[in-house]
Amino acid sequence: RQQRQETPNNVRMDDGDNTDQTDSAQDALSSLTVEETNQEDNADGNTADNENDTSANPPPQAQPFSFQFNQPPAAPDNGNDDDDDDDEGHADLDLVDQNEFLSLLPKSLLPKLDKLKSLHNAREEIMKEYLLERAKLEARFGAMMKPLYEERRKIVVGEMDEVFQKEMEEEEKRKKTPSGETDEGGENNENVDVEEGVVEEEGEREKEDEEFVKGIPQFWACAMGHFDVISELVTEDDVDCLEFMTDVTCDDFPDGTGFELKFHFSPENPYFTNTVLTKRYEVPNLLTEDEPILKNVTGTTINWKKNKSLTHKEVTKKQRKKGGRGAGQIRTVTKRERTDSFFHFFSPPKMPKMEDVLDEEEADAVEEAFDFDYDVAQAFRGHLIPKGVLWFTGEAADGLDDEDLLEGMEGVEEEDGEGESPFPPPVPGNGENQECKQN
Repeated sequence: RQQRQETPNNVRMDDGDNTDQTDSAQDALSSLTVEETNQEDNADGNTADNENDTSANPPPQAQPFSFQFNQPPAAPDNGNDDDDDDDEGHADLDLVDQNEFLSLLPKSLLPKLDKLKSLHNAREEIMKEYLLERAKLEARFGAMMKPLYEERRKIVVGEMDEVFQKEMEEEEKRKKTPSGETDEGGENNENVDVEEGVVEEEGEREKEDEEFVKGIPQFWACAMGHFDVISELVTEDDVDCLEFMTDVTCDDFPDGTGFELKFHFSPENPYFTNTVLTKRYEVPNLLTEDEPILKNVTGTTINWKKNKSLTHKEVTKKQRKKGGRGAGQIRTVTKRERTDSFFHFFSPPKMPKMEDVLDEEEADAVEEAFDFDYDVAQAFRGHLIPKGVLWFTGEAADGLDDEDLLEGMEGVEEEDGEGESPFPPPVPGNGENQECKQN
């Protein structure tokens, strides 16, 4: 009974506690209702203030599509933020695939790009036609110049010496005409008093001039010596061989995609048996103003006569065996060493293959070698061949700036005010190696 009596009391006690908790909950709810009402009133007030300030601060507008340098263009916002985690940084534009790049562009740009590409293709077709017509034009006027170059060759090698001898004899006869003769008007020419000593001196000079020089010795060697890019390749030993060079010609490809240089030598050349050395350049964009693109370069194998090679020399050395059987014995070893020479020009640098892997230093060295080789070729094609006589006399070099003339002179030691030249005066004797005389 006690337990039954205590239980209702306990229950009632619990009911009393719940009643207190209910009252406190109601108080909390009423306070929350008041706070929400205040927040709504504040929100309504802020909305009214924002509506009143709309004219002063307009709402932000959508940003136009723009490109970012060194990055692919940002894709238009499609409301998906899931890609943010994947964008740790844009790759460089040159690493982005073309299709991927186009996929990032707005679709409205694609028809415009297609139209621009069609315009570009139309221009390329016009350029092809232009290059063909220009190649024909170059060939047409090149054919007109060939007879002039051929006549120059005949003068250089001495095939027209008889013509010049006759002209000189006629000129001498005109000079010996008596000064007392009357002209067509009947007036006497002025008498010139000439001393006997002067007459004798002129007579001796005429006897010296009777020894007629054949052709123009070392014409091309002297012309090459006045062009810095070429002269730095030529050694003293090369000059004697270049004396037998009779002509330099250039034949452009009919389609304008390259050219071939031809160096003609006399059969009497004692250094090698070749009468023509060629250097062929395949340049697809030869007739454009773009940087030349070398597709291929082909040289010539020089057939040197025995002990006459200018590009290599045989060096004999004595070596003492260090160990093993016959230790201490001295043996003679012959090695073939490379020497400086202009004739290395006919052994062009090797074009690297697609599968060849070159580091940065090797790639730079190959590029530099081809650049210099092409500069030498263009020096012949664009300067020495069309203006050979002006380079022989040095007049063509006078048109260059002082900086261009001094270029390549650095590091040349001077003695008695004169720098050493790769073209020293040849040693005269028996009509060979005659000095290149210039006025």
